[in-house]
Amino acid sequence: MTDDKSQNIDLRKEQGLKYHRGSALSIFASDRREDFIALVIALLIAGGVYLFVG
Repeated sequence: MTDDKSQNIDLRKEQGLKYHRGSALSIFASDRREDFIALVIALLIAGGVYLFVG
């Protein structure tokens, strides 16, 4: 048995489509900022692997 309200914690509606943004516990103010930070971290990890392994 799941609580219907728990499934709609972070339900967004945009251009007639409903979707879940992701975790309601995100520390970021927006999805765009979260994606940008993830990209920067991925690039740093890739650069570190390239420098230390290659």
